[in-house]
Parts: sequence; structure tokens; C-alpha cells
Amino acid sequence: MIGTDSHTPNAGGLGMFASGVGGADAVDVMSGFPWEVLQPKLIGVKLTGEFSGWAAPKDVILKLLGILTVKAHERRRRVLRTRVRLDFVHRQGDHHQHGPEHGATTSIFPYDAAWRPIFGRQARGDRGSRQRQPRPARGRPEVEARPEGFFGRVVEIDLSALEPYLVGPHTPDLARPLSKVPEAVRENGYTAAISVALVGSCTNSSYEDITRAAAWPARLSRRVSRRACRS
Repeated sequence: MIGTDSHTPNAGGLGMFASGVGGADAVDVMSGFPWEVLQPKLIGVKLTGEFSGWAAPKDVILKLLGILTVKAHERRRRVLRTRVRLDFVHRQGDHHQHGPEHGATTSIFPYDAAWRPIFGRQARGDRGSRQRQPRPARGRPEVEARPEGFFGRVVEIDLSALEPYLVGPHTPDLARPLSKVPEAVRENGYTAAISVALVGSCTNSSYEDITRAAAWPARLSRRVSRRACRS
């Protein structure tokens, strides 16, 4: 699938090759011409461990931004293929949503049994049945055993050790774990006081982010209410 919307790569969370394109490419396809793209460089991302604390799928991409960068000599088209699953399908989609941030053509997860209930609830159970058969999107033992033979580069990230990340200012590949932010503020003279924070529901967010952000003021208001009642 190709689309002109920034959310198109989200479908990679269900094993689809989904890539965002410009208007000219979309017009060609709508007119019946084939879509042409240079063969991307293949990058395999091996995820181990499990998320803990406030770390989320977005932090995987932010860490990758710091590793792969967005500099001109690195801005080759690439396919990002993760070789182990995340625990929820929506996390897989959130992960792929941000692949283009570092120039990826698309991101693809191997087949996961967690997809079948989703297809069933959407009255597309036949797709889940077909996915049970061996397909290219499915993880293969030979790839798991020797990824270097299938990818131009392999990046391994331990989710258990992953911290929430903050990127910027000025460029998205200036990525730091939150534990390093105070040091960066002192060294670079960044403004330390935060007066306004915006948590949106569009490209760079997810239901997980929204529920976490909503929970904090709710807990705070309950504490304030209890103090007011006691006084």
C-alpha cells in the first residue's frame, strides 16, 4: 500500500509494505502506472527484553534516530524490519509510524499470532487464516540465526534497558535518554523551566501516550480534592 498521508506506514505493524509517497507518485498509480522505487538498503532491528517503566515503542525509534541519524549521507531509502515482536499490535503500529523520521521507506514486522483476533473482530478472519501459512513477512529461522546474511546492517536494542528518550532541539537525531537531559541542559544552556507541554493525538503520539498524560492530572486533582476536603 502506498499513500500520501503521514500515517500510511502504520500498516507495517500488520506486516504490510506500506510507504508514504508524494503526490506525483500517487497520481501515477491512480492512472494505472506501476510505482517505482529504488531498492532500499535493508536494516534489521533485533529487539530483546521487555519494556519497563515509562519506555514505549516510540523510544525505540528515537534511539534509532540517534544511531542511524538523518544526515544526508545516511538518508538512503531503507526497510526497517524488526525480528521479534512487541506485546501489543498497536505498539507495533506505533513503532512503524515513526520509521520515516530517519528516512525509512517502510517498516515491517514479522507475522505475529496476535494479529488473528484483530482480523476476526473486523470480519476479516480469512486473512488471519492465510497468514498462518509461511509468507515472506513471517519470521524465518535462518534469518533469526544469521541476520547479517540478510540485512546490510543489524541494530540490536535491549528493551529492558531502554529509557524514555527526548530528541532535539533543531534536529530529530539529537537523541538523549531522559537521564542525560539534565547534563545536556547545563552544558548547552537550554531553558530548564518547562511552562507549557502539548500532548497530541496525531502522528507522534498514541493511545498509550494519551492515557498516560491524562492519568497524571487526574491523580493530581484527586490529591488536591482530598486535601481541600480535609481542610
